[in-house]
Amino acid sequence: MQKITVFRAALATGEPDLLKSYDTVWLLHLVGDVHGPLHCATRVSQAKPHGDFGGNLVLVQGPAGELHAFWDDAVGMGGTANFQTAVKVGQTLPAPDPSLLADDQESDWAAESFALAKSSVYVAPVGAGLGPYDLSGTYTTNSMQIAEARISLAGARLANLLKESLKCNATSCAN
Repeated sequence: MQKITVFRAALATGEPDLLKSYDTVWLLHLVGDVHGPLHCATRVSQAKPHGDFGGNLVLVQGPAGELHAFWDDAVGMGGTANFQTAVKVGQTLPAPDPSLLADDQESDWAAESFALAKSSVYVAPVGAGLGPYDLSGTYTTNSMQIAEARISLAGARLANLLKESLKCNATSCAN
């Protein structure tokens, strides 16, 4: 959250475009991450008093191998560098929830993701331990729907953030 605030402010300055390009790449990454439930939560237990590192220590059956990777790949993109695949997936995403779209506070975005981690990630069939867990079809379907909604919302919020920070209007951006 802190770095999103820093990069947002940096884009609103008159700094050279080369510096802003660095800030923009990080901003894209961090806005996406803060919308992911496991980027905003870690489950602390007696066995893991420092947490499970956002699900990275929770093992799951299947190609993802661990819960964090499962959620990162919930829409099926994986590590692909194929731009056309990303465009195709993007075209199938649901419209962002209009009641959430206007919220431009990164602390709220993180709080939403944290709440989703509690309500939809760390739930059965994921148990209290570190697994391995066999994720059910219902869990997988629910995860995909949540991930699609969060990606859509992140993209729309990012667009709003960039327009605001760069002082964009219908024809140009001031910064």
